[in-house]
Amino acid sequence: MRAALLLIPATVLLAVTGCTTVSPASSPLSRDNAAIQAALAKHIGILASDEFGGRRPGTEGEAQTLRYLAREWQAAGLESGTNDPANPWFAPVELALSLPERGTARFTAGGRAIPLAAGDAAVFTSAQRGLVERAPVVFVGTAGGQLDRSVLAGRVAVMLWDHEGQVEQRNALLSAGASAVLAVVMDERELAGLTANRRRGSYRLGGADDGGAIDGYLSRAAMSTLVGQERWAALLRAAGEDDFRPTPLNLSATLEATSIPGTVRTYNLVARLPGRRSSAGAVLVLGHWDHFGTCAEPPATDLICNGAVDNASGLAVMTELARRLAAGPRLERDVYFLATTAEEWGLLGAQAFAENPPIPLDTIVAAFNLDTVAVAPAGSPVAIVGKGLTRLDPGILQVIAQMGRSESDERLAQDYVRRQDGWALLQRDVPAVSVTSAFALPGPLGRYTAEHYHQPSDEPAGVELGGAADDLLLTAALVRHFADPARWPGVAGKTPAAP
Repeated sequence: MRAALLLIPATVLLAVTGCTTVSPASSPLSRDNAAIQAALAKHIGILASDEFGGRRPGTEGEAQTLRYLAREWQAAGLESGTNDPANPWFAPVELALSLPERGTARFTAGGRAIPLAAGDAAVFTSAQRGLVERAPVVFVGTAGGQLDRSVLAGRVAVMLWDHEGQVEQRNALLSAGASAVLAVVMDERELAGLTANRRRGSYRLGGADDGGAIDGYLSRAAMSTLVGQERWAALLRAAGEDDFRPTPLNLSATLEATSIPGTVRTYNLVARLPGRRSSAGAVLVLGHWDHFGTCAEPPATDLICNGAVDNASGLAVMTELARRLAAGPRLERDVYFLATTAEEWGLLGAQAFAENPPIPLDTIVAAFNLDTVAVAPAGSPVAIVGKGLTRLDPGILQVIAQMGRSESDERLAQDYVRRQDGWALLQRDVPAVSVTSAFALPGPLGRYTAEHYHQPSDEPAGVELGGAADDLLLTAALVRHFADPARWPGVAGKTPAAP
């Protein structure tokens, strides 16, 4: 069975009806701040309503989302930014879809089968059928592409999931010759969420053939069963040491998975606010529009992952930012606005944009990603996700000071560098960061992550808008700073050295 293709009408004037809004929490606010919060609440209430179905790529929820955003952006004064007359506003992204049918994992030691409890292992393939028979198993910890092919060829690699760069590690292990990769997920709820989402289907960019690789997940209980609790504890300790080396586990694994392939035609939304001097380069503002759609099953009564914070809040800030910038004095540089598809499946929309950009990537002098914005209260400090990775830091810090904001400890923010769309741009030398209060304080972020992240409870009611309103004003100041060649004197194709 092939997934139905999503066709977005060229018009951006279709009305969106039957949607709800959410009111910002009452507190003493300046008139401007109160108006910003009310506008953000309206957008979040619509984009994260049940009527939009969780904004999964390839669904009617995508069509509603893109029509709403395009209509709002056009009304704000933006124009199409695809620079493709055949595809105004909506840049097509072809995705390959895999819908899992069946997956089994069997392990033996010394010829003896080791049964696992239900739910302790899950395996998947993007091909119609993937099979690995009686392959030796090796524990690689957090090591990936730096491993010699001889260590991995013909083996099932068991990696640790809970670290930055886990997806890249998995891909590197497969590219380096592993027959399959199984990731140990330490948190039971995260394991259940990962496997449930994979069973609803996974995406990759069309044409990106992974050869029908097998990958999957194991619980920590599964590892205790397979190698013994004491040895598993020793392996975890060893994985944290600088001199760790991959360790054979004296196990054999037989893994089999089948899936139904399909295709989905989805879209990035690209708009432009023209500047006075297009030849001076451009500033890019981006955020992903997608989420997981239906993400729970009965007997649960709430089945939709609405994604109010992740990332209806970022889209709301982008929309009001566009309105504010378009209403002000004309900027010198162009400002592009990009709403990406399939971020939740591996930054796929951002990768597609980077592979086929509407302007040369080396003319983008600064990119600001807005993701999961509505977390922290008003007056919170900010963090730079990607600090130290671009030449933007001095200018950013100058604007932060001018806006009366303070900078937080950066260690928390750096855990998210590779988990957001800016990473797809950083890998291609585009200076991309997120400057946000959301990743500045562990308390608010930790509560959101524990209670609502990628859950049906991420709904409009109760969303914290104070920090989001502050971040909108800060982002507007950042865009104005970097869109001004007098303050950021880069020329097209060159990022200026730090002053």
